Amino acid sequence: MLDRMDSNSFAIVTPSFLPDIERCAFLAESIDRNAIDMMHYLIIDRRDVQHFRFLESARRKILISEDLIGRWLTRLPGRRGWWVSLRTPPVRGWILQQLLKISVATEVTETTLIFCDSDTAFVRPFSGANLMIDGRIGLLDVAFQNRDIVRWARISRKILGLPMENASGDRGHVGNMICWDRATAIAMREHIARVHRLPWQIVLARCPTFSEYMLYGTFVREFLGYDATNHAPSDRPLVKANWGQPICDGPSASQFVSAIAPEAVAIMIHSKDGSNLHHVRDAVRQRWSVKTPAMT
Repeated sequence: MLDRMDSNSFAIVTPSFLPDIERCAFLAESIDRNAIDMMHYLIIDRRDVQHFRFLESARRKILISEDLIGRWLTRLPGRRGWWVSLRTPPVRGWILQQLLKISVATEVTETTLIFCDSDTAFVRPFSGANLMIDGRIGLLDVAFQNRDIVRWARISRKILGLPMENASGDRGHVGNMICWDRATAIAMREHIARVHRLPWQIVLARCPTFSEYMLYGTFVREFLGYDATNHAPSDRPLVKANWGQPICDGPSASQFVSAIAPEAVAIMIHSKDGSNLHHVRDAVRQRWSVKTPAMT
């Protein structure tokens, strides 16, 4: 089978905001060093844009949240993260962020979107080849379940109009570096609008909770089927996360970074667990000083 690399283009997408600007700047530095052939889009609220301008370059563009979401939704003053509309209940900031990720599909030209949060940093060379499985883009699809995964799976089927009794089993599609096919994301939006006879944004904004990654994964796996898409199921661990392991000093940072799996290309240091970004940054930069090949 002809490898589809030549027909794919890749872009990294990062929603961020002012409290995470230091982490976002380090992510940008790591992308500029390790993903030299990829475009990077930052989704930033209008009030924060001026602070992020220094990160713009020929390969990094800022997309403004308010422009992506449209005028039907308005932010309340302050940083508590609420948005209001006459057509929906108040929308929390983390729901809004998911709407923005789904919205970005019509604002970029690249065929493959790679979602990375600000607390991610690339430690090895990274290219589209890292994502390919049998000529298709890997979509995280694992057996892991917890209460949230099960709930989000049920909500996703309801949003997509899929019968609960015919569900093929809950699978996990939530992770730290998730890849979407842009055309498939647009098709998902159109499908949601057809099912509910409402704009897809309104349908999702009315949900008290949902997961954009579970929604997309369920659409690909249960509605379209992998054979009808540019995706293949993947359990490849591209990111090493520090869940439950705060990194507070240099030795722990060095140990965490040096013990990264051969398949992984990035780390995720949770922004709210008390880890020391300076120690992590020093450890990653030290690793950069030792050349490591990209995974193929």
